[in-house]
Amino acid sequence: MMMKPRTRHKAAMLIAAMLLLSGCGTTSNGGASDNGGMLTWQQANEEYKATVEDFPFALMNDDKFPANMPKAQSSSSLYAKGSGEGQAYFYWQCSVERNILDNSRTAPETARESLKQLRKLLDTDWFKNYYEDKDGIVENDVIGKSELGDYSTMRDFYNTDCTWYRQENGLAQ
Repeated sequence: MMMKPRTRHKAAMLIAAMLLLSGCGTTSNGGASDNGGMLTWQQANEEYKATVEDFPFALMNDDKFPANMPKAQSSSSLYAKGSGEGQAYFYWQCSVERNILDNSRTAPETARESLKQLRKLLDTDWFKNYYEDKDGIVENDVIGKSELGDYSTMRDFYNTDCTWYRQENGLAQ
């Protein structure tokens, strides 16, 4: 089963919005106060570092958080508040999804236990405050369908949303 075009488009738009908002100009002093609450890469990266320092869940597959979040292509790009935190959560989510997908056929109990871990995402303050999922796609289509044995939507999300994670871990694109 393929991800619906609307679902894929919403996921791509969400990722793009969470990662950065480009073209907003540079800052005079690097502070968020001059940018209407927007953050520079350095500020978003500090948010990321603070999040991974005290991250509430363990990464899987012997993964480690990268020292820094990825930079936008434009040096003048600005980031929404929560972007750095979001990078940490997306990285963790990709680590868990990889574990689920890698074990879904060969070690189904391991996959089920990892699904329980992924479900914890839904209760995090970050997810509730920053992740727009009005249609319940993550809960119902990514997690819920996987709990029933249909990993196709999760695989689509992993293939679409986990590029940085796969690059950091030397995994095939």
